[in-house]
Amino acid sequence: MIRINLLQVKAERKKQTGQQQIILLGLILVVEIVILVILFGSVSAAKRSLVQKVAYYNSEIQKLDQIIGEVNQYKETKATLEAKLKVIEDLKKGRSGPIRVLDELAQKTPKKLWITKFEEKGRSTVISGEASSDEDIAAFLADIERSPYFTQVHLKYTKAAEREGNQIKQFEIECVVNYAI
Repeated sequence: MIRINLLQVKAERKKQTGQQQIILLGLILVVEIVILVILFGSVSAAKRSLVQKVAYYNSEIQKLDQIIGEVNQYKETKATLEAKLKVIEDLKKGRSGPIRVLDELAQKTPKKLWITKFEEKGRSTVISGEASSDEDIAAFLADIERSPYFTQVHLKYTKAAEREGNQIKQFEIECVVNYAI
């Protein structure tokens, strides 16, 4: 009978299987390294892209902040100019305002009522005068209350007096005059 030594075949097979496993493990390792390098490259590219976008958006924000600053400056300038224009308009109205107020006062004054004093104290105005009757004073008071030039009109007092032998009524009215109409 022929004797065959099978141990060498088994040892050789084990050796080949071990080599194949090492080669397979090496290939897997190489594939993993290649995949990691590709992933790292794509992540790095994405990171660079995001960094560039952030830098671009930051520069755009700075430009917009500068534009917003200019717009705010224009708004402040506009507000200042509008305030100056309003002052100019008020001055124009105020220039002709006293004439209009005195004209209005003359139109509202009854025939038997005389204004003896027109005095301004700050915003308040005092109108003093004499009339032949309380009805004339009441009519005058009602007329100037309806006028747009006079506000907060109220009668301070009336009192009887005598002038050159005639009975008269003295009065004092306090009001606020608006020249800017």
